[in-house]
Amino acid sequence: MRGLSLAFCALLMILREATPARRSERSNTVKAWADRLGEEIWELNEALTKAQQIKAEYQKMNASVRRKDGMSILESSLTSVRMMLTKKINAVKCIHATAIELAKKFKEEYNGTADDEFEYCSAKYSVFMELNEFGNDTVVIPTKEDPEKIPKFTIAMKHFYENVTVDRDSHFYNIRVNTDKSCVHVPTNIFFREEEPRKAILWTKDLNDIFTKNYNADPSLTWQYFGSSHGVLRFFPAMRWNQMDTDIYDCRVQSWYIEAATCSKDMIILFDVSGSMTGFKNYVARTTLKSLLDTLSNNDYVNVYYFKNVTGQVMNCSQVNSNSSQEFSVVQATKENIGTILEILTPTEDGKKHKIELDGYANLTEAYIKAFTTLRARREETNCNVASIGGCNQMIMLITDYVSGNFSDIFEQYNREVVNGKTYTPVRVFTYLIGKEVSNVDEIKSMACNNRGTFDHIHSVEEVQQQVLKYINVIAKPMILNGTKPPPTWTHASMDKTRTKDWDVSPDVSSPDEDKLVTSVAIPAFIEGDVNATLLGVAGTDVPIDSIAKLAKPHQLGVNGYSFIVSNNGYLLLHPLLITSINGELQVNYNSVDFVEVEQVDDGKDARELGDKIQWLRQNLTEAKRGNMTEVEVLFHYDDMRRIARVKHDYFFNELEGTPFSMGISLPEGYGDTELILKDNPLEATQGQDLIGINVTQFFNYSYRIHPDWVYCKYHYLEGHESETPEIEIWKFLVRISKNDLNISKTQYKIESQAFSVDSHCGDKREILDKDDYYCNEDLVKQLVFDAKLSAPYFKDWEDHSEREAWLADKYNVSVRFIMTSSGLTRWHYLNDDDKNEVVNEQGERSKIYDGNIFGDDYRTGIETTPYKAAVLQRNQTKLYNRESLVVATRLPILDQSIKDRPSVKNDDGDITITASYAIFYKDKGIDTPASVVGFQFSYKHFWQSFSEITKSVGGKSLSCDGIDHDCYVIDSSGYVVLSNNSDEVGQFFGEIHPLVLQSFIDKQIFEHVEVFNYQALCPNSILPKPSSSWGLITPFTLLKWILTEFLILLGDFYNWNQYVYGMPEDFAQSTTPLPETVNNETVQAVDEDEETFSCDHRIRLYIMNQTHFLKTAEDHPVTYEETRGECHPPYWASYVRYTNLMIVVVEKMGLFEFNVNCEKPPTTKPVPTNNSIYSREPCHKLELGKLPRRRLEGCFTFHEKEANASTCSLAALDLAAPRIVAVATLLAALVPMMLC
Repeated sequence: MRGLSLAFCALLMILREATPARRSERSNTVKAWADRLGEEIWELNEALTKAQQIKAEYQKMNASVRRKDGMSILESSLTSVRMMLTKKINAVKCIHATAIELAKKFKEEYNGTADDEFEYCSAKYSVFMELNEFGNDTVVIPTKEDPEKIPKFTIAMKHFYENVTVDRDSHFYNIRVNTDKSCVHVPTNIFFREEEPRKAILWTKDLNDIFTKNYNADPSLTWQYFGSSHGVLRFFPAMRWNQMDTDIYDCRVQSWYIEAATCSKDMIILFDVSGSMTGFKNYVARTTLKSLLDTLSNNDYVNVYYFKNVTGQVMNCSQVNSNSSQEFSVVQATKENIGTILEILTPTEDGKKHKIELDGYANLTEAYIKAFTTLRARREETNCNVASIGGCNQMIMLITDYVSGNFSDIFEQYNREVVNGKTYTPVRVFTYLIGKEVSNVDEIKSMACNNRGTFDHIHSVEEVQQQVLKYINVIAKPMILNGTKPPPTWTHASMDKTRTKDWDVSPDVSSPDEDKLVTSVAIPAFIEGDVNATLLGVAGTDVPIDSIAKLAKPHQLGVNGYSFIVSNNGYLLLHPLLITSINGELQVNYNSVDFVEVEQVDDGKDARELGDKIQWLRQNLTEAKRGNMTEVEVLFHYDDMRRIARVKHDYFFNELEGTPFSMGISLPEGYGDTELILKDNPLEATQGQDLIGINVTQFFNYSYRIHPDWVYCKYHYLEGHESETPEIEIWKFLVRISKNDLNISKTQYKIESQAFSVDSHCGDKREILDKDDYYCNEDLVKQLVFDAKLSAPYFKDWEDHSEREAWLADKYNVSVRFIMTSSGLTRWHYLNDDDKNEVVNEQGERSKIYDGNIFGDDYRTGIETTPYKAAVLQRNQTKLYNRESLVVATRLPILDQSIKDRPSVKNDDGDITITASYAIFYKDKGIDTPASVVGFQFSYKHFWQSFSEITKSVGGKSLSCDGIDHDCYVIDSSGYVVLSNNSDEVGQFFGEIHPLVLQSFIDKQIFEHVEVFNYQALCPNSILPKPSSSWGLITPFTLLKWILTEFLILLGDFYNWNQYVYGMPEDFAQSTTPLPETVNNETVQAVDEDEETFSCDHRIRLYIMNQTHFLKTAEDHPVTYEETRGECHPPYWASYVRYTNLMIVVVEKMGLFEFNVNCEKPPTTKPVPTNNSIYSREPCHKLELGKLPRRRLEGCFTFHEKEANASTCSLAALDLAAPRIVAVATLLAALVPMMLC
């Protein structure tokens, strides 16, 4: 048989060599088709876009090109951002200073009875009104809250609640607010008339004055607030609180409060899972655990060690250094890790089944030793000096119902360190005793009091939050006693909930969640010299990250360049590839996505493997160093991770002064270091025109859009200057420019010339902006007018064309032609559908007959769209060989099947839109730069007809595209089908249709594939291995035992029924999936609408056509072909389509069954989950991130010698709960009759 096979192969070789004429005819035919197709598309491009005339116009208008320095651009952006952030910090300092003075004054004047009857704006219970449509009267804004859910005591207390008039304010995202007032939020579990909350409401009321002054001095300020240590939040401007869900908000567990008051923490929670911690006690313990975890942020490290007769760690894959012998460890307190901890400890089956069994006895000794050993290793790892006032902030939190024996020996051995003859206690111990009937209280109390902590006895769920939050005040005492002014604290990214569907109060709900991210700056407030070292609260304000991005001057970065901001932990606040929401749901880890999870260096590393370059870059960013890294080979993906280019980028980075963040920019090599400059000012009059200037609005009198996220000119106060669209807004400024009534050199912020002082920055001396004050980006405005003037003659109509050009446009059924420029301008002209062309009137208002979306709406971000990016990448590649080239592409299907909304490639009419785009590189003095992109869109159906006509009229007759003997395709440089006999194949990856042909292309180095990784992906729960059944069966006996146990516990708690009046406890039990036993590696299937998902990693293979294979040869492009059937491929012929990114492929019809099953096939482009990311829902696959460097925050105080004098750890702590319960019961007894009336 082997001899027969060899003979057959020899015969094929002879036949192949014996038929050169036929082989030449077929390959030449395909090449002739490709040449004709390319010539027609290029001719069409020249005729429709006037690309060469526009290129010449740049020279006529005296434009030039120069090199730009990346570090200079970065420093310019940093200066602008720094000025803005300084204003925000100063505003918070004013709130902080004012709060302290108000608290002092109130303390001196308050006698315990003043203002017992008072009125205030309650964000939850005040009546909110607005002007009616005639503006002559107010009407009550109806509440969205279910009347049955409104506490009835509010009726009796309504005289305390001030009526508030609000109005929609464009600066506050069209939310109804009152910018003359502040409102107060009080947590649901706190009664506002209790002494401390009442005092906080009273003494903070005059903060309203400083809030207003801050806003008048800096109208870009958003929410300002002060959160008191008793949970009372006063915020500005006044608005109604969220009514869409049960209110569980408490300012004291928000990241801005916690991080300002406590600095970074290492926390280990010892969680009792012994046999006595069942039923209601377990529920209270888990609630306590959740409350503790809620007080942590990305700067903290945590783990939960469960203990019974053995001790284990909940996050089992959390070991920071896998090469270390340290068995137990801590993990970063990201929302994702915290969620995992809670999920593992949450029982399933309505609380009946625990993943960690509740049994055995409590061996607390082993648990303490494990915890202290882990924390000591952590101190050694971070070079922490226990004798320093700014050492490690470490603590152990014990949650149990009983302790046996004395543990002083453990503490003496493991929690005492002697430095220079002085003994220190490096780890604080806080103890939480769960249950009503308790014993051995003195021992558990002494654990805390002898180790710089506090003891709390938690009787019920309602007490949990208040008791847990006491520890915040304790660890804040060293900072207070130190007496120095605390530095401002900045948080990681968080979501402005007022702009989301969770609140549903702003029309801004529909905008991307990435635009709603904020960072908060906060400062803790306390009275210096207070012997009790009492924390008053925290002052703060939110800073939209979007406002920082706008100051980063995106227009200067150019196409395919971008800016980013990275925290001290390496997490992203700003990056074009940061994904915050998928399928309309906020991702759990949206604010803990690491820099290395989005930047893809082309170093051949596998998933989660990091090369030296990316590690060096990240380390410099986390350490806030100044520097650069050039010629970094990267995998630059775009079009939603469906296309890719192998390019080089230059990175520049530096510290964002006054914050724990670093800012950087990334510029593409080859064109990212050049920019267009204007020798003449397009706003000035030229010879023969009036010296008063020119009417620049004449260049904007028809179809155009500007980049909606870029700042051209804006008023400081948006209210009163609202514009329906960005185009109307810029039009108003253009009118003023035409009248010489505008100084476009005015900037938004000025450099602060003096150090902060209350008198100069908080009083009446500071500059107050006028309601009509504005600011502009001078260079961007000039560039915009230049581009509008340049493009105006070419895209209003299409009259300058020949009969052949009109015939070609009709042949391909061209719908629209367009230009997109580097200044953010987009214009278009519809050839045969004038209803979609716009006219702009003298007020800047656009009008058209067609009512739907048009080209300008779909591509309004121009320079950031795929046609723009791809055209520049294509031109940059082909210009090396002095070849003109454009990009032809179609819309692609969504490859990630976990995405629920996957638009069709086809239009509603069944046709498909093809887009051709060409990058205009303007060259001056030997340097060129991408100045704009022009292009057109045409019909797939007509494209196929035109192609069919070419195949019938050009070349020989041995090949045909009739679909009988051969399949004909046009594929793009990413391997996707642009043209096919079957329109359903358009947009599909060619390798899925003809894998053996594509594999042959790969073997011939015509195509290559590269791997990229999506570390922000989702996978359906169904892909997880099946749950283990090792939890055991519930027998009738065990079930009865459980029921009796629960009944006795609840019966024992019945006498405290009145503790539950304020609301039912939150049941955060969820169904979970235990650790799996096996791993599947398969393509992610489409997610059902109701199926839950979890965070995972996707491996994606993307393809790149090696166009240099064709371009580096002579003008006569080579043809790739296999005339005869091979062992692993059918006969095919392929030719590069001149002037484009396309290739024609003709394949002789054969089935895959005709080839050896062992033939190599290329991987598809569909995402495949990586093995390590689907072992379980736990984020164990992110383990390596724990090893990466992080920078500890400065300005922390963890120790003070006088701390013991201000300790609140006393025997009285044991009985604190009882008086409070009695007080609440008394209050309710008085209110119940009123509730029933």
